[in-house]
Amino acid sequence: MRIKKELREYIKSHTDALKASNMDLKSVYEIMFMENGLIMCESQVGYRIRRWSYAEMKTYADRCAALLYSKIGATHSYVALEMENCVEWIMAYWAILKSGNKPYLVNCRHPHELSEGILKTLGIDIIIGMNKTGLTGTFVDFRAVADEAMAGEVSCSCPDDVFENEFCLSTSATSLHQSICFYTGKEISKQILDAEAIVEESPRMASMYHGSIKQLAFLPFYHIFGLFAVYFWFAFFGRTFVFLKNYAPDTITRTIRRHEVTHIFAVPLLWHTVEDKIMKEIRRQSPKKQKAFYTGLKICTALQNISPYLACDLSKKIMGEVTDQVFGPSVRFLISGGSYIRQSTLDLFNGIGYPLHNGYGMSEVGITSVELRKRPKDRNQNSVGHPLESIEYSISPSGTLLIKGTSISSKIMIDGVVQERGEWFDTMDMAELKDGYCFIKGRAKDTIIGADGENINPDLVEQMIKIDGVNEFSCFGEKDDRGNESLALVIRVGNDMKMSETDAIYREVMKINESMQGSFKIKKFYFTLDPLMASTAIKVSRQYLLRGIENGDIKLIPMKDFVPRAQETVSVCNEQILKAVIKIVADVLEIDESKIRQESNIVTDLGASSLQFFAIMAKISEEFAVETYSCNTIGELGKYIEEQTN
Repeated sequence: MRIKKELREYIKSHTDALKASNMDLKSVYEIMFMENGLIMCESQVGYRIRRWSYAEMKTYADRCAALLYSKIGATHSYVALEMENCVEWIMAYWAILKSGNKPYLVNCRHPHELSEGILKTLGIDIIIGMNKTGLTGTFVDFRAVADEAMAGEVSCSCPDDVFENEFCLSTSATSLHQSICFYTGKEISKQILDAEAIVEESPRMASMYHGSIKQLAFLPFYHIFGLFAVYFWFAFFGRTFVFLKNYAPDTITRTIRRHEVTHIFAVPLLWHTVEDKIMKEIRRQSPKKQKAFYTGLKICTALQNISPYLACDLSKKIMGEVTDQVFGPSVRFLISGGSYIRQSTLDLFNGIGYPLHNGYGMSEVGITSVELRKRPKDRNQNSVGHPLESIEYSISPSGTLLIKGTSISSKIMIDGVVQERGEWFDTMDMAELKDGYCFIKGRAKDTIIGADGENINPDLVEQMIKIDGVNEFSCFGEKDDRGNESLALVIRVGNDMKMSETDAIYREVMKINESMQGSFKIKKFYFTLDPLMASTAIKVSRQYLLRGIENGDIKLIPMKDFVPRAQETVSVCNEQILKAVIKIVADVLEIDESKIRQESNIVTDLGASSLQFFAIMAKISEEFAVETYSCNTIGELGKYIEEQTN
């Protein structure tokens, strides 16, 4: 596959300009926006698609910078940017820097307590956002700033010499420790230049559809994966971002098809959700159709191993019954990152003609590698690729991945203390390097020392567990009174589960455990009714689990002793509203309405994933015209709607 000549020249002209510049954020900004005619953003407004060019976005960002300068001045200190992905986020990020301020990218899914602590540590008093969220400080309504900037000329101006060269973001909230990573223009420039080598190694990265490259803005820009791999890699080379109305699965697939999205970078949650939906539909088919699907998948994979590029589009056509219902024909390049992706998910996506590549990165080091090989047989090995041009990998004596390079964060602060760092950064991820390619095996701090001295990583055990109806579970090390550690499993179950259902889960767990090899066998088995992850999290965190067990927030009940609790009485809501809510939930989850009761918890009892929960809330908002809310049970949801609509 060849990269179109004009795109290759565009990439070279921009990287050459960056190499010749000061490699600061001001240079990145000026080079990023020096082409006027290209489309930077698309989103659906009503029934039409609204587009913003790079020229428009630069004009609006410049005006917003002038307005911010007139409101808060050039403080040359940190201000908070608290905003989900939207067109205004891009304007706000650059306006803050250009007005002489440094943006701290607030993770909108962090616990309030953690965000408050970080603001205090950074000495932040000013919060720039679209809506007040309760963080302590002076709120600047950026919606009003952007509206004024887009309405016409702005009378005030911003000095040209105050442009700041630093921003920071925080790591995932797997604990309540503050971990802040700082980046300057130099590190961002090196990350951007890595993209040039990626395109040379994998031309599919620059593959177009109908002359366009469009990236779905699924990952939050305040997350390292979304900021570096999505925003900086694509904006610097003049590509288009497609923004979502909400995160409901139907909205995602509909947006991809309507906007003809070509690139999607996401966490495994999205890929697993799509795989589950596809496989659920396949299981509904006749044995003959199921056999045809698996035969087709095998043939398509084999064809792509022979001719990776030509057979890719052919595979989409062969598997058209599936691809037409998922993303359509436009998708060219997918990346997964953030946590472990199931082997079956890689096999499925790569087989049906949607090339899915696994990548690696951390808030502390940025994006450091992507598996870029052309053939499915290579990508399906679950490697995260070899280090990018600015990065080096090594393995420590204890087996963890070490990283050094010119694109990693300039400074790390933990609980207010700047960390001294040597030449190499220890990721604490267990890894192997084979022929230059990296394979992540799990977190070192989670490793369990078995009675026989064997090192057991619970991540590897979790990869072998897949039980219908079980969404939240975790393996962890549990110590006895003598300090001996053994492997334990906890599964979160719903309050309204029947004994026959929990018994079925227990039998399935025993069956899976019997198939595991000696050291990987689970020794203790628990149920819990308590959440194993924070409400804003996208994956179960073992640190969150262990902290919850220790402080009593997560209560473990031996599986053999578990008896489902009697249902609590819930407030009775309007019967018509209740029926409508039950129908919406049944449609989204594709389950029979008779299985849904007033006391059913949408996530724990009915098994809704995060994306399905978003879909339910989006449909409820559309049906009843109510604002965003958080309700756990069907009854609570119905009661809330009744109160809001009276």
